[in-house]
Amino acid sequence: MSSSIARIARVPIVVGVVATILVIAVPYAMSLYAPYPVRPGIRCVRVGPLINPGDPYPMGMCQGLADLYLRPFLDLFVESMFRSLALLAGAAVLALVLGTLLGIAAGLLRRQAWAAGSIVGLTTLASAVPAFFVAYFLQIIVIIVGATPEGGNLLPVFGFGYDEHIVLPLLSVSVPAIAYTAQLTAIRTAEVLTADFITAARAKGLPTLWILRVHVLPHVRPVIFEALGSGLRVSVASLPIIEYLFQWRGIGQLALEAVGIHDAAGLIFSGVALVTLFAALSAIADISRPRALYQRA
Repeated sequence: MSSSIARIARVPIVVGVVATILVIAVPYAMSLYAPYPVRPGIRCVRVGPLINPGDPYPMGMCQGLADLYLRPFLDLFVESMFRSLALLAGAAVLALVLGTLLGIAAGLLRRQAWAAGSIVGLTTLASAVPAFFVAYFLQIIVIIVGATPEGGNLLPVFGFGYDEHIVLPLLSVSVPAIAYTAQLTAIRTAEVLTADFITAARAKGLPTLWILRVHVLPHVRPVIFEALGSGLRVSVASLPIIEYLFQWRGIGQLALEAVGIHDAAGLIFSGVALVTLFAALSAIADISRPRALYQRA
């Protein structure tokens, strides 16, 4: 228990340290480079002559993300957080369902080299491919394969919406979590299925589904949550580029746009939010490891 508390206590410590570094370093770092447009059609970039602090900005210039989107920063920040959390929550559900099913299937098929090897190989390849490559491939496939004679696409390739717009960014963000969950679940399932108590259960004639539900899943469950936490960390790290490619305008995209228009406060808030998510998922992964669950205080 004390070990778990220590791991949880690291989250605010890490967030505090990173926030302090950002507050000190970001304004100075932004003073060393010129602003630049971060996406087509952006109108709010600091260009032109230097102005005195406190003076109004000339036409075509801005002070931050609030000016870019013509909304209060707090409203913009909260809404963007919910957009990013929606992607991460969807990725968690897909990883728990698809990743667990793939991992258990690979464990059950461990004696069939081609079947188990195909599942493990595909998940290994998926975890090795950067998420932004997956996003590009999905966009290209939808544009080429799903194009209609009227000029539309099977699915939207950019834009926000809790409808068909979420499909492609959700798949792109989910790939690492699904792959990690499937890999670790497969390894743990294979280990449990070779245990003596599983052999004894089979000798008694117990059904396979009953063995999986009663004997296998309780031993595999901690590994599933560990893999989920590890995979979602990669998903969090991929949020900025994924949201930028799909123009999802989550917290990751705000961070990139804050860099481009020299909005130090926007970058600090967005960076702290991403670090908080990353640190929390790291704590979940650490606590879920069997040695952390069963270690005596």
